[in-house]
Amino acid sequence: SMVSADFCTAATLISTGAVLGRVNPIQMLLLTLLGVTLFTLNEYILLSLMGVSDNGGSLTVHTFGAYFGLMVSRILHQPHVGKRQEEQDREHHPDVFAVVGTIYLWIFWPSFTSTTRAHDPAEPWAVPNTYFSLASSTLATFVLCPLLQEEGTLRMVQLQDATLAGAAVMGMAGEMLVTPFGALTAGFLAGLIPPLGFRFLRPVLSSRLKIQDTCGVHNVHGLPGLLGALLGTLLAALATADAYGGR
Repeated sequence: SMVSADFCTAATLISTGAVLGRVNPIQMLLLTLLGVTLFTLNEYILLSLMGVSDNGGSLTVHTFGAYFGLMVSRILHQPHVGKRQEEQDREHHPDVFAVVGTIYLWIFWPSFTSTTRAHDPAEPWAVPNTYFSLASSTLATFVLCPLLQEEGTLRMVQLQDATLAGAAVMGMAGEMLVTPFGALTAGFLAGLIPPLGFRFLRPVLSSRLKIQDTCGVHNVHGLPGLLGALLGTLLAALATADAYGGR
């Protein structure tokens, strides 16, 4: 369906973020072909065989896309790229694309997390929960980023990362949370992951595991996606008929 194709495209774009700028067109084509094949297989196993409910793609889109991209990045490891990447990270140029991207994410991503439930009027929680999560994750980044950076300033791209993290954590749990407090808490925790990950985990990935994560998909998609999957699993285990009715 078009929805599955949309999800597959998102996962492929996430994977591309891990190797962006370090692959040629032929390698990019091979990555896309392999990524689409593995995405379809992974989605079939999780959704059809195992019966996992992942309507917003915490596992099938964010987590798969991030770690597939990191696997490819490890295979294509280039030792001389690390220092140049660090120098590029220190350059703080105005990022107009981050502004535009953040606006588009706020407008369109809540509908992305509820696409497969659009036909069911009894599922009202996915969209508002996603907005709650986006707001809370952005707040977490506002609080934490100035504390972790020497210059104490906040960059627009960090708000974009927080928005993506807040959306990723609601992929599986968005339709399961029935109170705003849960979405706000999950979003706040997800918003802490990108700044902490870029500060502490990214150097470890590069130096010890030889994984060069160009766009930080591990911090922005991978870990928040895993957090969303764990939250969704916990909510499913604790679900009661009183809370969810006939669902």
